[in-house]
Amino acid sequence: MKNNKIIILIALLLPVFFTSCENYFGDINVDPDNPTIVPVNVILPVAEGRLAYAMGGDASRFTGIFTQHINGVGRQFAVFNNYNIIGSDLDALWSNLYSGVLQDSRQMLLLAEESGYNHYAGIAKALEAYSLMFLTDMFGDIPYTEALVGTSLLQPAFDSQESVYAGVFETITDAKRLLALDDGGLPVGTDDIIYGGDVSKWIKFCSVLEARGRMHLATNDASNYQRALDALSDGFDSRDDDGRFQFNSLATEAAPWFQYLEQRLDTQVGESYVALMESLNDPRVATYGFPHTDAGDHPVLQQGRNYPLLTFTEAKFIEAEALAKTGGNPNDAFNAAVASSFIDAALPRDMDDPNDPNDPDAYISTLGTVDADVIAVQKYIAMFNDPEAFNDWRRTSIPELTPNVGGQVPTKLPYAETERLSNSNTPQLQDEIFTKVWWDN
Repeated sequence: MKNNKIIILIALLLPVFFTSCENYFGDINVDPDNPTIVPVNVILPVAEGRLAYAMGGDASRFTGIFTQHINGVGRQFAVFNNYNIIGSDLDALWSNLYSGVLQDSRQMLLLAEESGYNHYAGIAKALEAYSLMFLTDMFGDIPYTEALVGTSLLQPAFDSQESVYAGVFETITDAKRLLALDDGGLPVGTDDIIYGGDVSKWIKFCSVLEARGRMHLATNDASNYQRALDALSDGFDSRDDDGRFQFNSLATEAAPWFQYLEQRLDTQVGESYVALMESLNDPRVATYGFPHTDAGDHPVLQQGRNYPLLTFTEAKFIEAEALAKTGGNPNDAFNAAVASSFIDAALPRDMDDPNDPNDPDAYISTLGTVDADVIAVQKYIAMFNDPEAFNDWRRTSIPELTPNVGGQVPTKLPYAETERLSNSNTPQLQDEIFTKVWWDN
């Protein structure tokens, strides 16, 4: 499988740059043309690229099997389709997030704090919060308070998911505080591939990320539905606020799904997912349900995909569900979410045709009363191959999924084999992929 050579090249060099040399000889070994410290504006695009690559690659593929957005139909993924997923299959994802995104973000934070670059520090915290939330959602208890301290602690303890979430929310709050300050003398620019240096959008991103996390915890504490609504009051105003990472058409910078399909065609769009859309006469089936026989066939899994990390569509579905759960009126938020999803699916519109089959309002009118169940089904359809769909399914049990094999669908990812072998603190769980994480009730 090809890799994004630009990102990987820089990523491979970063540990070298961050290694500090002993100062026995003062500055005589300092080469001014080869800096030993990488600037924050060089670290940022690497961290963002690694995050998008992890989410749009392994994270999407493994959770897509569980949610049945995709089916494994050949070779390795035929094995995964039968839930034969073991720790070594997660080594790359675990490493890309811990040794990659989180280590990059922590280094960027330390350098930014040292120089007073508030906005870089805020973005570093936003990326850290996003990554930690994903990790704890997928694996449960994870290394947190003792993680990312380098060789001084090679076997960090695993923190409870409850405590990790407390830390994530604190990190989000701190990120917003830093982003609201002045830039400290170094404004973020085009090195920020997600938002191009627009810190106001990063603040909104943090608010929607908090709302996403609050919805996860609402299964334990229903007051989190209102907390999600409170967070969304500072969230995305339109699709222009989407947090997306732009891959491009160069072979070495293509989106991860495209690179994967170039090398192997052992997955296909999930049969049950397609059947659900067909049962609802859902026009999005033309996009999301499109069968792919070659890389580039599928309308979404394109080489130059603008990968969605956090979107207006998701935010509106969160708002609709939270309103439905708190006795509010979810209709406006729900309508906006579905309409935005139709745009995500790039459905052609004929505004002069009153019977346009791709009119979201006409489609919504066929769905009946908008309640939490209807919202969950529509969000599941809209979040094609998004890892967040796995969280939603565990929270709501919607849609009802028939296991590919056996009597149950997996409820977590197994800990990476590299972590098991190197860290004796790694939890040893029987039937691990069928174990529930703390918030999954």
